[in-house]
Amino acid sequence: MSSNIERAKRIIDARRESAEREAEQKRIELEAVSPELFEVNAKIARSGLDALKVLSMGQGGKEFIDNLARQNLELQAKRGEILRGLGLSEDALAPHYTCPVCEDKGVVDGHYCDCLKALVKQLQFDNLCGCAPAKDSTFENFDLGYYDGEALTRMTQIYNYCKSWASDFGKGSNSILMCGQTGLGKTHLSLAIANVVVSMGYNVIYSSAGNLLSKLEKEKFGRYSGEESPEEMALTCDLLILDDLGTEYTREFERAAIYNIVNTRLLSGLPMIINTNLLYDEIAEKYDKRVYSRLIGSYQPLEFLGEDVRQKKNY
Repeated sequence: MSSNIERAKRIIDARRESAEREAEQKRIELEAVSPELFEVNAKIARSGLDALKVLSMGQGGKEFIDNLARQNLELQAKRGEILRGLGLSEDALAPHYTCPVCEDKGVVDGHYCDCLKALVKQLQFDNLCGCAPAKDSTFENFDLGYYDGEALTRMTQIYNYCKSWASDFGKGSNSILMCGQTGLGKTHLSLAIANVVVSMGYNVIYSSAGNLLSKLEKEKFGRYSGEESPEEMALTCDLLILDDLGTEYTREFERAAIYNIVNTRLLSGLPMIINTNLLYDEIAEKYDKRVYSRLIGSYQPLEFLGEDVRQKKNY
């Protein structure tokens, strides 16, 4: 989450700088056509500097400040009159911030403003959509009509479980192991979960096992050029979804990396969703026994049944 908060802060800072720059440019342009406005603005600016003199005036400072405040109000009123004469509103010279609540600072009364929170959520969703068809994978458009018999019963149970798990998500949620043949909806339901969790403000990372492991290897050997550490993101995000486990090329590095991710997140109480076409004995054969033990012992298994939905959709 921290990386997206920093990105959101930079965006909001840029919004504030842009608003203030546009206001300054407008002031310069209006003063060029109205010498009277230029003079009033200059007096207002000088009054601000004069206010600093109160620091060396002792007890006589109060009367000085009161007079200065009265003069400033008169100048503000005069400026409003000039602006109205130009066919403008009295706040025409004020910066027009994207968020008037925090004035594009991102913070209100020591707390993150709603505008920053919303931007973080949007960045999370954009990240999700950048690597997966998240927009097309929701609970609303998951069609149970492609299943029948025992598969329909099982998939209805899985669907309801995933929907409930997503709505109740928290950092202490249990992890999930989705198993089954290709085309049965594992990716769709995991992304439907991601959509809900992201909308709640949590940090979600979705990646195929092969893609994530490739990034981890490049990072280890100094060949990764991205801004953020793939390892840190994988180990610390609120929810990590690892798709297609078992399709990646598996060497000792991949086995060790998978174990590190699974073990570290379990110890940290951070949930994870793993999708795989492998059967349990194939998982035991392909990965370290410690990985197999943790997946079987600590993950909620969801065994998908049915026929390849993608093929049915093409008929």
